[in-house]
Amino acid sequence: MFSSNETQNSPGETSTLPKGEPTVSQTTVETTTTNNSNSATITTNPDNNGNNNGGGGKDRISIHFNHLKKLLEQMKSYLTVLKTPSENSPKSNNLQTSSGSNGRRSAVGELVNVQEGEFFSSCSFFREIQEFFYGLDRKSQFLLSCFTVFPENAVVKRRIFVYWGLGEEELRDAEAKSPEKIVDKILEEFQEKGLIEPVIKKRKQPQHVKSYRMDPLVRSAATLLPKEAKFFDYDGKGNVLPQRDWTSGLDSKGNPRTVSDQDLENAITLFNVNEPFPDLELARLIKMKDKNVAQKKEPSAVDWLSKMKSAKVVCLGSWPGSAKSHIEVQSREFLRGLTNMKGPESLSFLSLQGISRIKELPRSIGLLRSLLILDLKECHNLEILSEEIANLTNLRYLDVSDCYLLADMPKGLGVHSELRVLKGFVISNRQKIRRSGTLHDLKRLRNLRKLTINARSKDFPTRNDLSALQELGGVLRNLTIVWGPTEPNKAPKPEAKIVEETKSAGTVPIVEIETLPRQLKKLDLQCFPKSTATWLTPESLPNLEKLYVRGNLATLGESKWSQVKTLRLKYLNELKTTWIKLQQSFPKLEYLEKVKCPGIILCPCDEHGVWMKTI
Repeated sequence: MFSSNETQNSPGETSTLPKGEPTVSQTTVETTTTNNSNSATITTNPDNNGNNNGGGGKDRISIHFNHLKKLLEQMKSYLTVLKTPSENSPKSNNLQTSSGSNGRRSAVGELVNVQEGEFFSSCSFFREIQEFFYGLDRKSQFLLSCFTVFPENAVVKRRIFVYWGLGEEELRDAEAKSPEKIVDKILEEFQEKGLIEPVIKKRKQPQHVKSYRMDPLVRSAATLLPKEAKFFDYDGKGNVLPQRDWTSGLDSKGNPRTVSDQDLENAITLFNVNEPFPDLELARLIKMKDKNVAQKKEPSAVDWLSKMKSAKVVCLGSWPGSAKSHIEVQSREFLRGLTNMKGPESLSFLSLQGISRIKELPRSIGLLRSLLILDLKECHNLEILSEEIANLTNLRYLDVSDCYLLADMPKGLGVHSELRVLKGFVISNRQKIRRSGTLHDLKRLRNLRKLTINARSKDFPTRNDLSALQELGGVLRNLTIVWGPTEPNKAPKPEAKIVEETKSAGTVPIVEIETLPRQLKKLDLQCFPKSTATWLTPESLPNLEKLYVRGNLATLGESKWSQVKTLRLKYLNELKTTWIKLQQSFPKLEYLEKVKCPGIILCPCDEHGVWMKTI
């Protein structure tokens, strides 16, 4: 299913609870079979003291949430003894079974589409959600509405809300220098109110939670609200309609009216929720749109994308947190539609995450000069990153992580002065060729705070590499290094010669440095190829708070890591220590995770290898 919305209008006035609104505990729910011959009525009464437990404050949302759940569970139990409604009756569609995106049944007794019933929109649970929604600012309303775009029980990572909010300019203001913090604060508020829940595989500290799920019942309520706020439109099953702009008008039979070119020009968001062949689906949609028009050629995805004059967000790949399903396109040809747009300067967020059969981005990608976010994560066939990417001078987020066939990086990445996050920077033997980008090219990225490096050499980092990382300086706080399969070096060069070539390319003279940037707060070393590292010492990383190491390392040194609070150790067969020694080496330790580290003994970890400090 594709989802899209148009230019947004301001939400309506804040809704208030009418006096005397019945609470959930007083609500009567009736369900009727097709011929109305059988009915079931379930009524619950106030408590023994005659108190109304419903209330109207938004702080009591979770209380009513539990009441409504219990009520629906009672209704489900009672319905098991009733006559099964006719499957041929359209009225029986109000009660269906539904599987979430993870294959599990809904937690509310398999009752879906409850938002269609009159009782739902009149009960105090919905009224309180409504009051809470219209008490939020525009950013918070937008993020709450975004949850409803995804399938029931879908697990969604925080990252998509950051990207989406920036793309639609909901987070792009003077205070949004760190949109992640803004999103975290909003999600924390939703969690406190019981609207969403964190998804945790192992015990984690609250600040480490990055994935969330919205309860199906809250989602049902939330689908009724964005319509009023002009965010999205939904069908009777609570699914976001393909394009709000043209589904808002229905013909006399209740069917969506035909999409027009003007509709496409007004659409600002195109989102792929579960379509495995996005280019073919877009071609099908454009063919349906123009079915009464004589065609000179077979319609394609290019025709659709070219008409999206106002598009700000185009996500054709998988979304962060989704179950990894296969997505592929016939060729990269469909990408021409993005640069053929009448207004390509409007596009802010482009995601092709997880799409197969894209070997190279077209040179015309450089025309998308307003692009803030380019997400190419897990494009497993991507081999070449076009040098024209240097023209994207407004880029803030570039993700090419898990693109295993990407051999090197293009020159010119250093011009992205606004770049804050760079994931998947490739270091290989090819970096010795002047046309390939090197770490020294990044020295002008004074806003870069998060860097992920894919190293194809066991010798990384060399003194030259460490010097380049030091040059980044500035605000770099998070560094991840992933060592992958090494490449054969057909023409090895002494390091001294490499240094001399780098100097001649216009970089500053290199000073031999054997440490990582001192200001790092998080260091993640994956598939580490050696047993020791001279640059990994507490003295050289005095501000480090999070240390993650996976593979081969045999020692953490004898000195104290005075600031480290979070320690994750995985697959370290040679590392030998005890719980007492770990506490001495990490006096501020609050979280320990160890996986398959047989030499680390006597640790009070749970079955997942996790220990957390109790407060």
